Amino acid sequence: MSRQDRGTPPAGAGGIDREAAVMAKRAVAWLVGLTALAALFASGATAGKPVIERFDIDETTPDAFLTAACGVPVTTRVEGHVIERSFTGGGTGVAAVRTLSLALTATAGDNVIRFRDVGADVERIEPDGTAILLIIGQVPFDFTGVLKIDLETGEAILEPQHVTAEDLDAACATLTA
Repeated sequence: MSRQDRGTPPAGAGGIDREAAVMAKRAVAWLVGLTALAALFASGATAGKPVIERFDIDETTPDAFLTAACGVPVTTRVEGHVIERSFTGGGTGVAAVRTLSLALTATAGDNVIRFRDVGADVERIEPDGTAILLIIGQVPFDFTGVLKIDLETGEAILEPQHVTAEDLDAACATLTA
């Protein structure tokens, strides 16, 4: 449900470096995938209407990631929602869909930057039984596009083509101005 599996706080506000953030996302995605697979295979019912849950988010926390990257104390407010749709039953296809729309406001003294974390995560079971996670959208200070992960191995099958890590320099310039 989160964008460390793609939730709150998103990449860029999680207090870990970029390489560790990617590994953390993969580890959490793997755990979420196993949970989804357990739910998927535990039910003998055919796929029907999804179970839908909405999580409203309004949190303000010290931002360890931006604080470390920018060298000044940063606090980030996250506002928005995550909607999770879980499909039960067996077989192949979509097992879960999480959509998120989060507005973030990072503050250092009187300096403020605003950015968004938006997109969808789709967990699928392929015909060969492989569980796949697609992270689609805009992950702040990481990428826009699609990241496709094999949930069993944690291996990236498809890497996004538009990396936004350079946005971190611009954010820090604003926060330290």
